[in-house]
Amino acid sequence: MGAIKHLAALAGLAMTAFASVTASASAQEIILYDQPNYTGQSVRITSYVRNLSRVNFNDRASSARVISGTWRICQHTDMEGTCITIDEDHPTLERLANFATSVRPEGNGPGGEEHPGGESLTLYAGENYTGQFITLDSAAANLARHGFNDRARSIRYSGNRSWRLCQHANYGGACMEVRSDMPVIHGGMARQISSAEPDRTNRRGNRPRNGVWLYSGAEFRGQRVDLDQDIANLARINFNDIIGSLVIARGERWEVCEHANYRGRCEVFNGDIVSDLSQYGLRHQISSLRRIDRWDGSGGGQAGRWSAIEGGVRGVDALFFPRPEINGYGVDRCARSNGNRCDLETAERICRAAGYEHAEHYDIDRYFRVRTWHVGESRECRGRQCGAIVNVLCTNNR
Repeated sequence: MGAIKHLAALAGLAMTAFASVTASASAQEIILYDQPNYTGQSVRITSYVRNLSRVNFNDRASSARVISGTWRICQHTDMEGTCITIDEDHPTLERLANFATSVRPEGNGPGGEEHPGGESLTLYAGENYTGQFITLDSAAANLARHGFNDRARSIRYSGNRSWRLCQHANYGGACMEVRSDMPVIHGGMARQISSAEPDRTNRRGNRPRNGVWLYSGAEFRGQRVDLDQDIANLARINFNDIIGSLVIARGERWEVCEHANYRGRCEVFNGDIVSDLSQYGLRHQISSLRRIDRWDGSGGGQAGRWSAIEGGVRGVDALFFPRPEINGYGVDRCARSNGNRCDLETAERICRAAGYEHAEHYDIDRYFRVRTWHVGESRECRGRQCGAIVNVLCTNNR
């Protein structure tokens, strides 16, 4: 019986070893070498690496042995730039030799399962690529039409172009950029996505056509959220005290503030590209931001002029606007046409645009004696509740 038990134990060990070898063989694996013909220093890769500098191998790979699976190798971070897909050994990576920065397994296997393939995006209802899903290869202005509105919690990404995913239908509200897999959607966008579109123009170093791009990391890295309207509290989109860098559209002037409701220490940027907000003491410190100057593109003789607020009389440490004007219009008491952000907030906006901290006093002309302009939307007020804000006194006193 002792011999039989011993043989059984050996058989068990053999089966365990066989299972281990089988599991190892099924995993996807590639070895990159820094010299042609599989020579020099090497690094073994078994999962998606968005930047080979993390393993000290950026722009070094010259040849590759594919142990198992299919692999995609790209010129830039996050699978951008020139790419090749290989499923066998390559003694030279040819045009990508010494230029590879990211690598990812394709098809089935750890780190590569259920990639959509091509230029596409797969949205999953659960975290970590679980639950029901939908694959997009073109713009979807309203995901409700696909039965997937406000459902996505994780994303599989494939291709070279980035995607823009937005909070509301027709690409409204806050938006985020996607250029890699996201096992968990952050930035307050989980279960908030209602539209998605390919965005071939969104590359690091570019600017938004309008609004501001906010990045969680310095040097335009990490999660990105796109905004084209004021937000008084970034906690509403789960991006409070997270911003590390930002890019503003040309010709736009934005104010970023330390606390919600545009309070605390603030900084104004004019169409800037700010790679690290720590130089202003505001990295991971921003809770609200708003656009404080508008470009008037409405057409006619006014088009192409700055919407500068005029009519101020400067004192020793104050500025008084008897009747502030924009392009010949009175400034409406409400910043927006939907009746929001009225009176004190509009007065504060006027003062901040003029370089002052606070509106000490203001009045409202309710007799509709002049046409008025919404400073938050760059449009004429056409409703029944239009009224000019007047007698605005701006100071630096609190």
